[in-house]
Amino acid sequence: MTTTQTRTSTPAPAPTAPAPAARRHGVMGVLPYIGVILFGVASYQQFSGGVAAAGDWGPTLVTNAVVYLIGWSMLGAGIAHLLFSRRTSASIGFTPGGFQTEVGFADLAMGVTALLAAGYSKEYALAIILVSSIYRVGCGIGHIRSMVRDRNFAINNTAILVVNFLVPAFLLFAYTTWA
Repeated sequence: MTTTQTRTSTPAPAPTAPAPAARRHGVMGVLPYIGVILFGVASYQQFSGGVAAAGDWGPTLVTNAVVYLIGWSMLGAGIAHLLFSRRTSASIGFTPGGFQTEVGFADLAMGVTALLAAGYSKEYALAIILVSSIYRVGCGIGHIRSMVRDRNFAINNTAILVVNFLVPAFLLFAYTTWA
């Protein structure tokens, strides 16, 4: 009588599910929206704490918008494109390339310029509002084109459209109404 050996082996490990986008992209999930978050926090603190007097709430809101929605937002985007280029392009659904450096420095330039705006005239603020609005709408058009042509629905190719279109609309409205 022959004996047959049965081989026992440990089962192969189950495939792991990909990490959620927020964990996979880490800081990339927040950097594009840092200006919006800071604008909300700063404006809430100023207005709820009575720092913005009743008569100058409009100009205070416009200054907050320029400093945070352009300044800190573009600074965050510049840092993301320059220092975390591979993760940033992956979160957008783009292939890494030279565009990262160019976009990063453009973002950085607008961010620094907007942060300086708080100390200058309202015309200075208008200039950076126009530059950043044209740039953002152009980027938004590029993201929509990528969605249509390439079926690219990566989180930072789609969700960023809010920043690309609503922020410029708000900035222009706020400036013409309250500055």
